Amino acid sequence: MTATTTDTERFYAELQENHYSPLWQLMGGLGPEAKTNLVPHIWRYEQARELMMQAGEVVPLEDALRRVLGFRNPGSRPDQRTGATDSLWAALQLVLPGEIAPPHRHTPSALRFIVEGEGAYTVVNGQRVPMEVGDFLLTPALHWHEHGHEGDGPMIWLDGLDSPLISRLNQYIIDEESDFQPVDKPMPAPYVQGMLAKTWGEPHALTQPLVYKLADALEALEYLRDLEGDPYDDIIVEYKNPTTGGPVMTTISAYLQLIRPGVDTKSHRHTHSTVYHVVSGSGYSIVDGQKIEWTKGDTLAIPLWYEHSHHNDTTEDAVLFSYTDRPAITALGLWRERGAA
Repeated sequence: MTATTTDTERFYAELQENHYSPLWQLMGGLGPEAKTNLVPHIWRYEQARELMMQAGEVVPLEDALRRVLGFRNPGSRPDQRTGATDSLWAALQLVLPGEIAPPHRHTPSALRFIVEGEGAYTVVNGQRVPMEVGDFLLTPALHWHEHGHEGDGPMIWLDGLDSPLISRLNQYIIDEESDFQPVDKPMPAPYVQGMLAKTWGEPHALTQPLVYKLADALEALEYLRDLEGDPYDDIIVEYKNPTTGGPVMTTISAYLQLIRPGVDTKSHRHTHSTVYHVVSGSGYSIVDGQKIEWTKGDTLAIPLWYEHSHHNDTTEDAVLFSYTDRPAITALGLWRERGAA
């Protein structure tokens, strides 16, 4: 007995010393369904805004470069660098009047959904894009970008990035510049997006839009209002890259949805994670059996494979903006969805 124990211990010690990993010791906890240590969680805008305004008072922009308050999932392990979900970062960013956040670029793809304020802008690869409440803006991977505020009052927006995913791939790279970008005169959107074309010389390279207007998305929802709707999301539209017909970015898709008054959607789960931001109205979601109430400005993270449904028990519309990692999960051949029994 002693000899056998000693031989076993010696065997495993030799494996460790020579950098081997026996598979039979690594399979614990694995099973037929995807799972995560992260949990569903909601960040209340009332509290987050108060903390952001405190940051504006105590943290000079030159010390922070960008005042960004990240939403860290409470299920994160102490040593785990994560965001709202395993692969998606969510945060609020504040820019005060007269401030300019200097240019930088990074490998994570980023989006902005404007929550509050007016008079701010972003410059992306030399194109200046004004920011208005409800706008959905893109900063694709490795695009130079800076932000400025020429209006009055605070400017706050929701940041969404795939940075947790890029970090896990050890591909997170960032470049910074002290000089502001020269702003080239932007070409008309119908031209650069391929709706019109010049007839001489080489064709112009098409580019996707850097901003999607809330009014356009709301018009689409209104057009679809009287239809049956999606059983899990009610009336929902996806923001698209018109040059490819696909999602807005390689790893991130984005949506605007209307939960009509009195609607209770069906429950389902899927292998992609989702971050929801409440644009207007109020309601609640049932996530893993837990009722989570939400109202304008709140941000809700639902990590992968948690069963969830959405409900509007009011007499007013509820509009949700959301973004997901579905394009990345689909590209890996791992996307699955299951409705509740």
